[in-house]
Amino acid sequence: MSNKYADLLSKINNDQRGVSDSILIIDGLNTFLRSFTMINHINADGAHIGGLTGFLKSVGYAIKIIDPTKVIIVFDGIGGSNAKRNLYPEYKATRNRSRMTNYSIFSSKDEENESINNQMARLIQYLQCLPISIIIVDGIEADDVIGYLVGKFEKYPATKEVTILSADKDFLQLTSDKVQVYSPTKKKIYKPKDVLEEFNVSSYNFVNYKILMGDNSDNLPGIDGLGPKKIIKMFPELANNTPLTLKEILDKANSKIGEHDIYARIVERKYQLEINSKLMNLQAMPISQENINIIKNSFKSPYELNPHAFMTMYVTDRLGESIPNTPNWLNQVFGSLSTFK
Repeated sequence: MSNKYADLLSKINNDQRGVSDSILIIDGLNTFLRSFTMINHINADGAHIGGLTGFLKSVGYAIKIIDPTKVIIVFDGIGGSNAKRNLYPEYKATRNRSRMTNYSIFSSKDEENESINNQMARLIQYLQCLPISIIIVDGIEADDVIGYLVGKFEKYPATKEVTILSADKDFLQLTSDKVQVYSPTKKKIYKPKDVLEEFNVSSYNFVNYKILMGDNSDNLPGIDGLGPKKIIKMFPELANNTPLTLKEILDKANSKIGEHDIYARIVERKYQLEINSKLMNLQAMPISQENINIIKNSFKSPYELNPHAFMTMYVTDRLGESIPNTPNWLNQVFGSLSTFK
């Protein structure tokens, strides 16, 4: 590969259609698990295939409505949460304790986990037949990689638009003039105005909203008694586009301790709020140079559309009519995509 294209993050070229790049970044595990949980497709052999087929159809649908020029799919690396658990041992401690699907499909949690692992491994093989980039960095969660990529992409003049596909609200903190989030559960595109309209909080202060509110899914506690309406009443500044620092929030709370108990709670929970900030702020997550190089190298061997290999697996896995008229679907959805070169 020529030096001209060796470093993706130092230059993004216009794609083959001669227009600015519209980049779709997909939160891989979030998209897969949502499909696995909600779609109970069973093939002719009686094997659950909902995660596999649901993922492919969800990505295909997003490509049709977003019409990107390039697609990146980011998965959590092995041990992706370890660094954050070293900072806060209870991080995501409540995940995976309950069954995700109904009892009519799996007889045990172990059987369910085996199906998840098998479908995930096979999904990667399918994705390697498509003109997309796949990024997996061991020791790092997908959202941190996505935050890093978005920060780089939106600075390039050649980037027209970046869309993040995920049901995770954490990504709303990244929306800007160039960045939007597509929620597959709500079938809604979030731009900064949509974040403000739904949450009464500016996207530029959405991370502060999350820091104070906490996140049950990640087992990160917020401030007791502080709900969506109360937080805006006590911190109307969160509706402004000027980002607040956690120090500014704490300073205000400290100056108003006598006005409301919640201000006192905020000051008392300073340490937890600092932990929340370090774990939630996707724009300030430290990534080592070694891992940055891994991210860059993920673009050096682009996958091309290989319909024959895709269809061979499709028939072997007996996916049947899960994706109707699959050859045409492949061409219509992925035929016009270009890869990073």
